[in-house]
This record gives sequence, structure tokens and C-alpha cells, in this order.
Amino acid sequence: MPQDPTRERVAYLPPKAARARKLILRSQLGLPWILTAALFGAVILAAGAVFLVGGGRPGAPWVKVAPLARLPDGAVSEAAGPAGQVVVVDRRGGTLAAFALAPAACPVVAAGDGFARLCAGQAWDGAGRPDAGAARGRVAAPAMRRLPVQVARGDLYVNPRAP
Repeated sequence: MPQDPTRERVAYLPPKAARARKLILRSQLGLPWILTAALFGAVILAAGAVFLVGGGRPGAPWVKVAPLARLPDGAVSEAAGPAGQVVVVDRRGGTLAAFALAPAACPVVAAGDGFARLCAGQAWDGAGRPDAGAARGRVAAPAMRRLPVQVARGDLYVNPRAP
């Protein structure tokens, strides 16, 4: 008695199903298939949890400076920044700007439309460029480097690597 060739195969394509390209499975898939499906489900679930926990916070190279509530609205304030620098945050006029600068004995404060460090006699315009007229015989102020800013979940982030 001739043997049926379809009995040796796990799957085959019968003549009637050939037009529709339906593959017929002749056996159960088994435990490895169930475990693989469960593993892929767990990976998708873990990726979704990581995404939700991140909550829109920017990743590297962005650095968290401070909660925005700690930086008074309508004022100039300083916060500790990356790489031993301070971040001067300007929230005057409904805008938000941040500048990187080396730390000093006294903080940077608002001076008209610009900034000043009174104890050192240093002054800057609103764009962070040194104001040569304010130095008056003292060491000229170094230029402030403007940093890109982003607010996420109430925290201020800056990108210190931006040119």
C-alpha cells in the first residue's frame, strides 16, 4: 500500500488551497511556539512601560537644570549647570532663555535688558555678549554661551553640547 506523502510533512499546500495560497498545518505548534509568543508579548509590554515611565523627558545630551517653579518668573536667576558651570536663566518678558557661564563669587542678576555680575564689575547685553562699557578698567566679562532649552514635566533642561 502506498504511503500518503502528506503524512510526513508538517505543512502542505493542497491543490484546492493553492489558488488562495493557504498553508495547511498538519500538527499542533507546541510549547516552543507558545513560549516565543509570550516572550514577544513581554518584550512589547516592557518597552511600553519604559516609554510611559520616561514621560516625555528628553534624553542625552539634555541635562536637567532645576524645576521651573524654583526659577522665579519675570526674573534672572542662576542654577548649577553641567561641567562645573552655572546656568543663567532669564524668564523676563514672557520668554525663557538660558546661558552657560563660569561660576563666580556673586550671582548674575538682571541689569536693564541685560545681565550683570556686580561684585566683578561684569556686564552683558540681553544676548549674552560682553558689555565693554561696563568693565571700566576691570577684566572684561567672558561671553555667555546661549543654550537651547526645553521644559518637560515642569523641569528645565538644557543642551550643553549645542554650538
